[in-house]
Amino acid sequence: MARRHPWHRCGTAAGVLLAMGAAVHAAPLDALLTATPERATPLWRVELGLDLVNRSIDFSTSADAAAQNPATTGGNYRGGQVLAAWRASDRLWLSGGLWQRSISNAVDHFDYSSWQVAGQWRFHDAAGTMPALALRLGAWGNRAAVTEATTPVRVPGAILDTVTVDRPSDQQLQADLVATWPLSAQLEVSALVSAGRSQLHYGGLTATTNRNGCPYNLVFTGNDIFGTLAQACTGTGAGVIRQFYDSSGDYGVDVVREIAWGGRFLQAGANVRWLQGDWQLAGGYLFHTMRRDHVDSILARRGDPVHRHNHVFIAEAAWRLRPQISLFGRAQVSSHLFLHDLPVTYNASTSGSFGNRLSLLTLGVRADF
Repeated sequence: MARRHPWHRCGTAAGVLLAMGAAVHAAPLDALLTATPERATPLWRVELGLDLVNRSIDFSTSADAAAQNPATTGGNYRGGQVLAAWRASDRLWLSGGLWQRSISNAVDHFDYSSWQVAGQWRFHDAAGTMPALALRLGAWGNRAAVTEATTPVRVPGAILDTVTVDRPSDQQLQADLVATWPLSAQLEVSALVSAGRSQLHYGGLTATTNRNGCPYNLVFTGNDIFGTLAQACTGTGAGVIRQFYDSSGDYGVDVVREIAWGGRFLQAGANVRWLQGDWQLAGGYLFHTMRRDHVDSILARRGDPVHRHNHVFIAEAAWRLRPQISLFGRAQVSSHLFLHDLPVTYNASTSGSFGNRLSLLTLGVRADF
């Protein structure tokens, strides 16, 4: 590994993006929040859904060569979800959700888990032109036990044959203010504003590479890099180094700040919901903006892409099959990949991939009691 800046830019961002973790939507359903959920759900709701992408996920960046293998820049996603909500009192709703995700390209495959818990209190009922108002407090996150990218990652002066991240995760705390205007017995309009805090974590970072024809295992401890010879090797005639130390700080790189950043976010959105007979229709929009500590200023200094804003459009239709059973379909389009619902995937090596869109379809069944 030459003593050049090896972590500035990845020629193959898909591998690192996947290695840092992925899952799909804990937060985008915020676009459909309402202050009066009892209009559609009397007491309990349980929802089972299957997530699908309607086309290959594009992980490519502007730095990728035109002839880049689509297998390494294109990916696929499948997932399942269980969501539940309970009306604990006339004004209080408690909700939670679990997701299990699978994301892959032609080389690597990863599994992730997501979670969400929230409580919503309606402190003002609709009266005249005044809407119903509710405050919602929640926490949500994404995690994986371990992720490993075996697609070679090219960096200046080296090729990382594999990259392994132990226990990558993100955690969010979020507060929402929701206003709902009931325009008729069938129609309501809602608006929301949100604020929250994100924090990323990881347990360990390792990689493998070749130096002078010999394989090495790399262990990162903060900014310190410890390399050990992976197996007996004669090298290329320049001598074999059995162990070496290096520091990413010598290249102006702060590993922890670049992949385990914290930040603050704001959201604003609106939706409309219509109920008529056995049908429920809803559509919403959400704008999300994020201010990250350290990592975005680092990217800006290097001239790399920085993405802070995301636009989410969502539409849902549900049809009551039986008195307490409904089938539903939900379509979602996000302007910048996993930008706000999967903070763990955004870091100094992967930011270039977030200029691509994500479209998602969810099909499922829900029970209302």
